[in-house]
Amino acid sequence: MTNTTYRRIPTTGVTGILQTFGAALLLASSVVSVSSADSIFGVHAGASIWNPDVDGSVGQRNNAFDLTGEFSESSAESSTIYVAVEHFVPLVPNAMLKRTPLTWTGTSSSASGTLGGVIPLEGEVDAEIDLDMTDITLYYQLLDNWVSLDFGLTARMLNGYIAAQEATVNNVAAGSDRVDVDATIPMLYGHARFDLPFSGLAAGLRANIIGFEGNNLSDLEAYLHLEVDLVPLLDFGIQGGLRRLSLDIDDLDDWNSDATIEGAFVGITAHF
Repeated sequence: MTNTTYRRIPTTGVTGILQTFGAALLLASSVVSVSSADSIFGVHAGASIWNPDVDGSVGQRNNAFDLTGEFSESSAESSTIYVAVEHFVPLVPNAMLKRTPLTWTGTSSSASGTLGGVIPLEGEVDAEIDLDMTDITLYYQLLDNWVSLDFGLTARMLNGYIAAQEATVNNVAAGSDRVDVDATIPMLYGHARFDLPFSGLAAGLRANIIGFEGNNLSDLEAYLHLEVDLVPLLDFGIQGGLRRLSLDIDDLDDWNSDATIEGAFVGITAHF
């Protein structure tokens, strides 16, 4: 008999954060000038492939699955696509839409843990993470020369699930466990880029972070960028670096995570 339990991660503990971020955005807007954005109108777009490793644990407190130690065979893959619109209108923020789907599968011969249910899963266990992250970011460009600096607010929509299934023995259905993820989380957004004069090279750091009630989430990207002039009025770029996503969730609806998703990415960008 199959024992399947579903648990949804809600959006909790963020009361008052939007007001704080909103005040920060208003403060940032007071120092934005017309010259700090594209002269009239600009569109930035990019796509990348991310090859991360998943480390840490997920599940209920004191009985979480150890993704690093228990699952010897695992694989993860992800990609990112984004488009951003920048303009010259003072006080009106620029906007960016970004999507990052992430999948991870793991197999263990001796796992033990509980995701959202009551009865633990043990022995041969297959686990899966399927998570879609969609970011809507409003930001101001505070600097725009050889040093560029953006600051704003991101609404990150998380949708997907984390599931585990015991191996079927002698055609007898085994236990399964699953947590559905459906939440929208506000995060601070920042992006700094430093152009190296006369080289076409640039180095940058992009970050989304939030901390509330013992929960800490961060998404950091460090990259090198090479500008390639191929077509007039259209700038192409090649970009590569490291991305680190940290999910430190402490007792959110009796569910915990101390997982890090980290690895190299490479992609292309366009600006017109």
